[in-house]
Amino acid sequence: MILYYSPGACSLGPHIALEEAGVSFETARIDLTKSEQMSEDYRALNPRGRVPILVMNEDQVITEVPALLTFIAGLNPEAQLVPPVGTLAHARCFEWLGFLSSTVHVAYAQFRRPERFVPADSPHAEPVSDHGKDICIALWKEIDERLGGRWAAGDSYSIADPYLLPFYTWKWRLDLDAADLPHWTAWVERMKERPAVQRALATEGVIL
Repeated sequence: MILYYSPGACSLGPHIALEEAGVSFETARIDLTKSEQMSEDYRALNPRGRVPILVMNEDQVITEVPALLTFIAGLNPEAQLVPPVGTLAHARCFEWLGFLSSTVHVAYAQFRRPERFVPADSPHAEPVSDHGKDICIALWKEIDERLGGRWAAGDSYSIADPYLLPFYTWKWRLDLDAADLPHWTAWVERMKERPAVQRALATEGVIL
């Protein structure tokens, strides 16, 4: 099992989850600054040229962070990375996964990758990006307000927590700092105490 990741990208979430699950896996680093995700070899695994992917073998490739996280949690149920079915915490966990993937990350892509929304040579590219930044700033502050408890889904650590971490590291691009996100920053300090998080950060060379 191989996780293809890029340091500090959203692939950090599944990377931490694999460490939390305590399963055997390998990592393969993809350098986005060199467009390695668009290489012929990588696009044979994921035609969309995105990270992360989890490769089970040549015929089994899992894409999309929520799918990776859910699959990883199922590899070791004893790690309790998903709250019990039928609980509010279970709903909150998957609410976060949907919110981060379909709303937050899409807004961030609008800010950082406006060419996904309008042609690269469009005169509207810069306004689209600027509007995306405004949306992101509002969303980052909304996330901070949501994180009033110990973990994202409540009292129980879950796969929603690793997914949240890379978004926090991107705050500097939005001209936000720790003081602007007090609840989220306190949550990050709790995350940094977890050995699985420490191992994933060390592997990727990410410093919080």
